[in-house]
Amino acid sequence: MSVIYDLALIKAANHKHGGHFFSPGALRFFRSRVSEKVHQGPGGIYFVTSEQFDERSPRLYTVRRFCPTSRGVDTVGEFQQHATSRQAHAEAARLAVQVPQP
Repeated sequence: MSVIYDLALIKAANHKHGGHFFSPGALRFFRSRVSEKVHQGPGGIYFVTSEQFDERSPRLYTVRRFCPTSRGVDTVGEFQQHATSRQAHAEAARLAVQVPQP
């Protein structure tokens, strides 16, 4: 049976294997927020973050992919590619349901 990942499990796996993606310092530096919604399917495990450069800048959204093998987190597409949370989550959901090509 495969593991069903939620954000807490992703954070714990990343931290346990020496990752700093979710560290308070990294989140503070990038003014990041992490959505609790995880999109998981044959195409992978995805979640959304938002970052804000400064108080005057808009908050923009980034799709992230969690790799269960390495316990790492990668950016999918461009950093801050999406103007809205809805756009980013739609892309994460689309990627998760895609069947990987051999």
